[in-house]
Amino acid sequence: MVLERLEKQSAQMERLEAKVDELVEKVGRIEWSVMPGCGLPAKPKDTKPTRTFADYIRVQAKAEVLTQLHRWMDGRQKVKAILYIKAAIEARVLEKPPFVAADAEFPGCLGSKSLYYVYAGEPMAYNDEEDLEELTKAKAVLEEIAVRSRQ
Repeated sequence: MVLERLEKQSAQMERLEAKVDELVEKVGRIEWSVMPGCGLPAKPKDTKPTRTFADYIRVQAKAEVLTQLHRWMDGRQKVKAILYIKAAIEARVLEKPPFVAADAEFPGCLGSKSLYYVYAGEPMAYNDEEDLEELTKAKAVLEEIAVRSRQ
C-alpha cells in the first residue's frame, strides 16, 4: 500500500515537472515576443526600406535636393536633423518618407522612430524661435530648387 502510494506520487511528480517545463517554455516565448530586450535574443526587424529616400523626392532635381539635405543634416542629431526633412515636406519637394527609408539615407542622425514621426509630422512640433527661423530658410532654399527644376 505504501509502495503504491509512492509510485502514484512519483508519477504525479513527473507529470507536474513536465507541465512546469512546458509552462516555462511558453512564458519564455511570450517574453521574447513582447520584450525582446530583456536578455533574450531580439527578433529580427525589417530595417530594409522598400523604396529609397530619393524615391520620395518629388522634383526632377533629386540629386540637388539630396545633396542639400546631406549638407544640412550630416553631423546634426535628432530634432535638429529632422527639421530639414520637415522643411522639404513643407516645401513640397519631398513626400513624407517612412523612418526606415530616412534612417537608411541619414544613419544615426534621426534618433528614434517615434521622435522622427512626431517632429516630421506635427504641424506645430517646432516652437523654438531659432528652429522656426532655420525651418523657414531651409524651406525657401528647397522651394527655389523646385522652381529651378521646373524650368
